[in-house]
Amino acid sequence: MNEIALKDAPDRHQGFPRGASEAAPETVKCHPDAPCRAILEVIDQGFCVVDVVLDDDGRAIDYVFVEVNPAFEAQTGLHEPVGRSMRSLHPEHENHWFDAYGHVALTGESMRFEHEAAALGRWYNVFACRVGAPEHRRVAILFSDITASKRAEAASRESEERLRQVQEAARIGSFEFDRASNTAITSPEYLELYGLPEDMSGFFSYDDWVALVHPEDRHRIEAETRAAVANPDRAQLDYEFRIVRADNGEIRWITARTKLIRSDKGRFLRSLGAQWDVTAEKHAEAALRKSEERYRSFIAHSTEGIWLLEFDPPLDTSLPVDEQVEQAYRNGRFVECNDAMAEMYGLARAEDLIGKTLEFPLPSSDPEARAYLAEVVRSGYNQAGVESAEQDFAGNRKYFDNSMTGLVEGGVLRRLWGIQRDVTERKQAEEQRTLLIHELNHRVKNTLATVQSLATQTLRTAPTMRDAKDALEGRLIALARAHDVLTRESWEGAELREIVTQTLAPYSVRGEDRLRMHGPEVRLSPRMALALSMALQELATNAVKYGALSNATGTVDIVWDVKAAEPSDMLLLRWEERDGPVVHPPARRGFGSRLIERSLARELNGSAHIEFGPSGVVCSLEAPLA
Repeated sequence: MNEIALKDAPDRHQGFPRGASEAAPETVKCHPDAPCRAILEVIDQGFCVVDVVLDDDGRAIDYVFVEVNPAFEAQTGLHEPVGRSMRSLHPEHENHWFDAYGHVALTGESMRFEHEAAALGRWYNVFACRVGAPEHRRVAILFSDITASKRAEAASRESEERLRQVQEAARIGSFEFDRASNTAITSPEYLELYGLPEDMSGFFSYDDWVALVHPEDRHRIEAETRAAVANPDRAQLDYEFRIVRADNGEIRWITARTKLIRSDKGRFLRSLGAQWDVTAEKHAEAALRKSEERYRSFIAHSTEGIWLLEFDPPLDTSLPVDEQVEQAYRNGRFVECNDAMAEMYGLARAEDLIGKTLEFPLPSSDPEARAYLAEVVRSGYNQAGVESAEQDFAGNRKYFDNSMTGLVEGGVLRRLWGIQRDVTERKQAEEQRTLLIHELNHRVKNTLATVQSLATQTLRTAPTMRDAKDALEGRLIALARAHDVLTRESWEGAELREIVTQTLAPYSVRGEDRLRMHGPEVRLSPRMALALSMALQELATNAVKYGALSNATGTVDIVWDVKAAEPSDMLLLRWEERDGPVVHPPARRGFGSRLIERSLARELNGSAHIEFGPSGVVCSLEAPLA
């Protein structure tokens, strides 16, 4: 170009032309070799001169590029534009560009503006002025691509909008406190948290804030704040506290996070922060604590054993049952239980069971315990009402009724919860009942057999039916008395003294001392008690008929003792009659003698012997107590 007149020439320092509001310099004439041309050749901004094309109505509809500088193509992406119109290069170029340059060409008014060139995918900061004679409608344009900054601004606005929306949705209040002015600029959400009017932003002081902190938290918060501000190394302050809302007096929980801005020397200047309402979370935490306290109280006071077994590493539930049982013994440990659970195993406290493996209550050497654990595995670690036989700390056998639930995640068992009840007494009672039923059945059969034998022998040896009747009744009464003693003792045994007393009671006359008993306390088995009762009955009957009790002066001494021996202590019992009629040995042994010497000895696995001395009958018995 031969000559270009530029108004508001670019300010080299700023990189942009000065605005129309600034003082306009004199018109500068630039020749091709002039310094201004040299500047245009090296600057980063794009530069071009265009001739504006008008339609018949005088409206700008296009422009033709007359000249461009080297930076033009980099700024626009247009290649070799000189001599070509903008419409030919980009038919979709927006009309506002033509309108702007038409206005400059027709009025001579310079313009500075920012516009988007959507067709080029860019944003520009533009300075345009008319050059040459008005009738040439020529415009010089100096511009810079500001697309990156525009996108950054848009992203910033979007980010700020998202932040605003988040703050609004989450009720997160932000503030900036200035120490010099002692006031804070606050967001609407911040003011809403405290129940303050919207126009308080910029007038909300530190003292105003402290006054709204709950009185019970105020001293702590002020102390923490002062300590943080005074510490030059402290850059952040975090705390939770309660506030009393200014509008309705409602108490709310607030979480605050504050960044402390300091000078180079560490002096506190201002703070930036965010606060949000955590009342719901606090209430949830309180409810959870109460729930946990109720749970702990229930666990602690429960009479049932409650436990949690943890497997580390977890059990692979895809393995065969036997392998899972092995893993359970190896990896399962008690991590939680109550005192009731510990007491069931003979331990003083729950802590004494924590950490123990399944080997303690379910020894792997016990086939019954392994079978029980295998059944738990087969059920998928969910069982209810299943009984187990285990052992306590002292090795005693215990029985438990169990309910349990396994926590399986990803095909592995991590934990096993359980509740168990000690049913040992019930099981023992059931076993005792079964034993008693069998024992009763056995005793009834034996008793009937005894009665049958007594009846047969009595009827065969009695001289008359009257004698048979008396003998049979006496023997049955003795048997019944022995049964009475054993029944009171639940057939677990009887005291020897009580058997002797009850059997001989019918033959003892009040005020007389003819039946004398002496010996230590000795516990007899049911079998021995019945046998001795029958023997004593036979001896007493014979004494009444023929011996020491058949006159008014005779006496009977029943003496017993226990002799230590192996493998069992021996019972020694002696029946001795005195001062009765002279005794003559019988020509033949009757049923009573045979009952004592043969049947009694056989029943007691011992020996019995009867002597018919002139002074009276003597019967000696020796039998093991076990």
